[in-house]
Amino acid sequence: MSELVQKITQIGIVTKDARAMARRYEEIYGIGGWTILDGEKGFDPAAKAQDLTTRGVKRDFEITLALSHVGEMEIELIQPLDEYSDYSRFLREHGEGVHHISIITDVKGFKKQMEEREIPVLMSGRVPGVETFTYYDCGAELGMILEIHDTENC
Repeated sequence: MSELVQKITQIGIVTKDARAMARRYEEIYGIGGWTILDGEKGFDPAAKAQDLTTRGVKRDFEITLALSHVGEMEIELIQPLDEYSDYSRFLREHGEGVHHISIITDVKGFKKQMEEREIPVLMSGRVPGVETFTYYDCGAELGMILEIHDTENC
């Protein structure tokens, strides 16, 4: 079997207030240089996520993101602005905390293995010209959600 997880690139953390959490990261841990993407404001319209699904249902949702890097690792703070994403479900059920990790993988091989093992897709979407993204519920096997990005089929 090939190595499924080749590299971890991002930690996605759900929070009630992305700006306040970014300030805490900066003040307490010195993690700064945050880029804030606030709902519709701040998003390049050409780069806005499209074709969004949550648990197989097509549904747009809104979020505020705060992004920063620690070395090669990106920290993504995610504030749900409505009730339609898995981020809002996570916040309701677990409170603030790590929602997912993003990995580099052989996308086709990974998707095939997830399908064979009947691992469900939690969310998916596409940023035109940039990437498609898919979140898999690996909770039963790994205790976490894995996100993959496909930059070739976007």
